[in-house]
Amino acid sequence: MKDIFKSVYSLFLLVFFLNISQKTYSNRVSHKTVIAESNLAMKPMAPAPPVVNSPIYYCQNSPASPLTATADPGNTLIWYGTSPSGGTPSFTAPTPSTSSLGSTTYYVSQTDGVTESTRAAIVVTISPDIGFVIPLLRCDPTQISPADKFSSVFFDWTNTPGIPNLYSYRYITPGGSTVTGTTSPSNLQVFGLSPGQSITLVLTHTFYPCNISIITCTVPCSPTTVNPDFAAIPPICSGSTPPVLRPISPNGISGTWSPAVVSNTASGSYVFTPDPVLYPCASSQTLNVTVKPLVTTSFTSIPATVCQGTVYTLPTSSNNTPPITGTWSPASVNTAVLGPSSYTFTPSPGQCTTSPTTTATITVIPNNVTPTFTPVGPFCSGDVIAPLPTTSNNGITGSWAPVVSNTATNTYTFTPNPGQCALTTTMTITVNTKVNPTFTAVAPICSGDVLAPLPTTSNNFYTGSWLPALDNTMTTTYTFTPDSGQCANTASLTIVVNPIIDPDFSSVPSELCENSGNYILPMTSDNSPAITGTWSPSFVDTAVVGTSDYEFTPDAGQCASTIILPITVKASNALVDFQWTVSQAFAENQIVTISATLPDNYLYQLDFGPFQSSPIFEHVSYGLHTVTVVDPAGCSLPLSKSDILVVDFPRFFTPNGDGFNDTWNIDSLRDDLNARINVFDRYGKLLAEVRPNGAGWNGYYNGNPMPATDYWFVIDYVEQNVVKKFRSHFSLKR
Repeated sequence: MKDIFKSVYSLFLLVFFLNISQKTYSNRVSHKTVIAESNLAMKPMAPAPPVVNSPIYYCQNSPASPLTATADPGNTLIWYGTSPSGGTPSFTAPTPSTSSLGSTTYYVSQTDGVTESTRAAIVVTISPDIGFVIPLLRCDPTQISPADKFSSVFFDWTNTPGIPNLYSYRYITPGGSTVTGTTSPSNLQVFGLSPGQSITLVLTHTFYPCNISIITCTVPCSPTTVNPDFAAIPPICSGSTPPVLRPISPNGISGTWSPAVVSNTASGSYVFTPDPVLYPCASSQTLNVTVKPLVTTSFTSIPATVCQGTVYTLPTSSNNTPPITGTWSPASVNTAVLGPSSYTFTPSPGQCTTSPTTTATITVIPNNVTPTFTPVGPFCSGDVIAPLPTTSNNGITGSWAPVVSNTATNTYTFTPNPGQCALTTTMTITVNTKVNPTFTAVAPICSGDVLAPLPTTSNNFYTGSWLPALDNTMTTTYTFTPDSGQCANTASLTIVVNPIIDPDFSSVPSELCENSGNYILPMTSDNSPAITGTWSPSFVDTAVVGTSDYEFTPDAGQCASTIILPITVKASNALVDFQWTVSQAFAENQIVTISATLPDNYLYQLDFGPFQSSPIFEHVSYGLHTVTVVDPAGCSLPLSKSDILVVDFPRFFTPNGDGFNDTWNIDSLRDDLNARINVFDRYGKLLAEVRPNGAGWNGYYNGNPMPATDYWFVIDYVEQNVVKKFRSHFSLKR
């Protein structure tokens, strides 16, 4: 009976899919109706819905895979897309679209070929990538108990307010299996680990599956961690059998070596790395292996010959670097017997030599040669002495001691090099001390005096020459260089040349007044030190008016020059009057020039200003002024005049009633009774007519104050009997 049902159901499915493809409405039959009719006819038991995984999350626009479900053994899955009932059945699982956000429900059933199960729902949610990060995801060893400190890791994070606390996670265990799950607490502890092992946690929030947080936590290494303890490998000789590198250290740590085999041709470093799974906390260990090259034992210091009767000890170390040590056979050289003998050197064990033994031949010869040398010297102290010859006249080589000195007489010993069977010898080199030449000092001279040539033979009879050439104009130090071969030092002699000084008589007056008595000229100058001498004439006769020259002659030996001093006797009371001139009125630069009736070196003063030697005063202000003329020698009385008039006009006035500059006028022409002034505004309108001897303009027109600005004026006046007209402007300031 069951086979009949299976045949009927298979026929139904074939007819159903043919009708779907041909789109024939009349033959379309509901699959659900057929199932129902079959159930009514036979009523077999339908299978349970297939097992599904729901919900499924995808990130927007991410690749999607076909949906999956698990059917019972022998059953077949039937997919209905998003149709909870009806719809088009398919044996091919649909692939969800990830282009749009939101949730979509897909339906799947299973059939045993006779009956069909109810449909299971699979919810697919497309989530946005909104940058959500699980807050404060961290490794928190503080929450691990002391007992689990070296066997577990603790992941901790912070919940986001307003979002359910549900998280999905996965990690891989040290054995290689993947552990997945969900957790509601905001932490996760993984147990069963070893010190040094790490766990990488991949964590997502259930509602934000597109955003992944990843962190790796490592179990701390225990303080009792054991490291490999391989012993150091001693140096090996090149080409010898190399030591074998063991895979397990003496304290039981397994691992690998790099390189794995020790080279017996080149030195190198070999690193042992512990097994990272079994010993993650163990440190690597490096062994340095030195491969020593094979060397040929060399004894370059052993002489080919030794002298009869001398003591010679064979060296126990070769001349190699580093030296080869060992023993000789025979152990010592017998120098009592003339002729050659062989000696065999055997290196001590472990010294990487190319040969196990080395042989040296030493010949004992007679000892009876005396070196001969040509005598050297004598020398002067400080002279350059050439190095003494290291080969004698008869061909013996050797060395001298002590080091040759060029400051004192000494005896030097020549020691022949070994193997020449020569005797030591000596040589004395005489070094004479240098003497200082002495000369009589030369007395100071005056600049220009005759200077005698310096002697070319010193007081203690050393000959030589002087440099530089003699100079009788300035103080100079001269150097005496002795002729060669005299063992004398250089000497110096300074000749002082004093400059010629002009006597200074600043205290002597250059002017004297007539009949002021005879003036006796001083016999000592004002210099320091003073210069003494005589005058011609010796005094000034003030009865004679005029200028005379007086000659001062210094006493001998003072390096001073003769001078002429002019002195003037001025007439008394010669200043009796002076005249003046003033620039024309209203000039830009008003100049007052003074002219005395008897010209002299007078001093001039304007008003209360300073005295000056020039009789010309410039930029003098308008108005009356006083000029004073003074004879600086005091031979005439001062003379003053106060009626010197400078004609100009004020550049502004301030009619504000404060008593200063309240009116404008040209007061300097008040004595010109015919002068008149017309004042205009800028447009040429006559505002006022002013007389210099009047009150002036007060800044009003027709009883009204005029504004602050510039105003123009025209003045007619007489200057030196000539009628003149002058135009300019001034400012009214309020």
